[in-house]
Order: sequence, then structure tokens, then C-alpha cells
Amino acid sequence: MLNCGSCQKRIIIKVITSMINLKSKDIETGLHMSRSVVSRHMTGERYNPEIDIYIIEKVFGIKIKDYCLDD
Repeated sequence: MLNCGSCQKRIIIKVITSMINLKSKDIETGLHMSRSVVSRHMTGERYNPEIDIYIIEKVFGIKIKDYCLDD
């Protein structure tokens, strides 16, 4: 179970957000998203690339202007 991709991603997200002291509430207000959307992303239940991009921006102190979310 620990080898699944979503489990590893969930652990990495928790480590990174705790290292930079980024709370779910900060993500909610920064992206204007509901608590349930952010919570589902953090637990791995749903995938929301905007949240990943927001976390990357906060980690590196950059602003990603152009990105494509085509599946």
C-alpha cells in the first residue's frame, strides 16, 4: 500500500507543506477554493493541478504564469 503513487504523493505533499509552514487555509484563500476541494486533493481522493502549482510557487518563490491543463 505504501508503494502506490497516491500514497507517495500524499506523503510528499504533507512533508513539503509542513516544511514551508503552508496550511490548507492558506491554499483555500490563495486559490479561492472550498475546504472540501483542498482536503480531497491533500488526501489523494481527487486531483487538482492548480493546488500542486500553487504549492510549487510557494516553495520556490516564483509565479508560474502560463500553464496548460489539457488532459
